[in-house]
Amino acid sequence: MRKAVAYAGALLVPAVAGVLLWRWAAWSLAGPHGLPTALAVGGGVVLAAVALVAHNALFREGGSIAAAVLILAGLTAVWVEARDDAVRGAVADCVVVGKPRVTHHPTFGEGAPAAKTLFHHTLSCSGGYPTEFSAEERIAEPGGAVRIAYDPARRMDPVLERDDEAHGSPVVPSSLLVLSAALSAVAIAREGRGAR
Repeated sequence: MRKAVAYAGALLVPAVAGVLLWRWAAWSLAGPHGLPTALAVGGGVVLAAVALVAHNALFREGGSIAAAVLILAGLTAVWVEARDDAVRGAVADCVVVGKPRVTHHPTFGEGAPAAKTLFHHTLSCSGGYPTEFSAEERIAEPGGAVRIAYDPARRMDPVLERDDEAHGSPVVPSSLLVLSAALSAVAIAREGRGAR
């Protein structure tokens, strides 16, 4: 019976923690009345800590350290992907004021990404925010109109309205959490063999 509970826990702890964290991140970052970033992240850290305590309860004698590390990596990936899945809750009609300031950002070393050129635009937007917007391209000529999507609570950077799409994917976090569950199950099976 104890073994069945341990196997169930090995599978359920990462799965339940991942689903709860995804839902927490989606809720806390959603809409104009979401939580401040510090509270949202704090809630995520608490959920991750509870998952690690539950994992540790399965393995009173140490268990699989690699599985615990994978749970943390998986939950971190859950947060990142859930954040990327959020869309900004408001759109501002803006006018580009003056010519953009241009900065060049070189990279060094073999295999390094290509150098970047950023265009820093000054904006005049309805509602007064945002006042600046940086992109790797000119978003409009001086006096040109643009629509900027932004998070009213300012937890995420503004983007052009056309780029405000949900693009988070559960593939990487799910893979890490499934691998964690598999390592936990292997550790439980080995624990039984060592007792013989």
